[in-house]
Amino acid sequence: MGKKAIRYAVVDAFATEPFKGNPAAVCLLGDENAAAAADERWMQSVATEFNLSETAFLVRDTSRPAGAAPRFHLRWFTPVTEVELCGHATLASAHFLFTTVLAEGGMIEFTTKSGILTAKKVPALGSTGVPGEEQGKLFIELDFPMIDFLDCHELPSIPKTLNGASMVSVHRSAADGDLIVELSSAKEVADILPNIDEIKKLSSGGLMLTGPAPAGSGYDFFTRLFCPKFGMDEDPVTGSIHCVLGPYWGRKLGKQKLTAFQASPRGGTLHLELDDTNRRVRIKGETVTVMAGTLLV
Repeated sequence: MGKKAIRYAVVDAFATEPFKGNPAAVCLLGDENAAAAADERWMQSVATEFNLSETAFLVRDTSRPAGAAPRFHLRWFTPVTEVELCGHATLASAHFLFTTVLAEGGMIEFTTKSGILTAKKVPALGSTGVPGEEQGKLFIELDFPMIDFLDCHELPSIPKTLNGASMVSVHRSAADGDLIVELSSAKEVADILPNIDEIKKLSSGGLMLTGPAPAGSGYDFFTRLFCPKFGMDEDPVTGSIHCVLGPYWGRKLGKQKLTAFQASPRGGTLHLELDDTNRRVRIKGETVTVMAGTLLV
């Protein structure tokens, strides 16, 4: 493969300032990169090289009719494998396209392994102004599929990780079987010191720990995600798990709009809106570009 320059950026998703939220690398592949776009081994090698929780690869769909929303093919890779749904790297991809590629327009469509996903500019929270920017900040809303949760009667064997924390209930994601363990408080979630070797032995790919937010905090629930089998001991902020956690907490709290905090060391805020009729979850967040350059292949 001849060397050609590929534009990339590293974007902190669900972050209001650099080095917070969840970083994702976004690579834009053009027609001249057709070989790279078709080479899964190459994409996996690039993702391993970036060594971030996700690397996204974009290819523009040039068959769109005039006036239609721009559409891009989108794939996501962790350092060790491809995944079928990723929220923060989709948010990062939309930010990259809105700020550096697309001259106008407020909506993007993505063709993915989870169907057509959309991202659009929206008004800043508390704003009644023009969608998109307020005080230099870009707010983006993702439209994602709603995921069911299932009761789980098998208690996870993670005593070293829980270290006395109180389990309220255990469920599984209907999409991938990841464990959802509700603890009695957000403090217990935030204070967990995970035993990664113990978590690796679980049959599930990931472990979500979640709990009710403190009164007056402005949040509805806290969460953390541990997924060492995917090359990440802890994922800093995860959009996709809120496709199941949003409905879970929405049912418990009787709310359609929720604010979530992922209490990893980097931390990040997600604003959720449930559309039960169409089985969709709208996820709103902020983003910050921290790095941009070219990748040679």
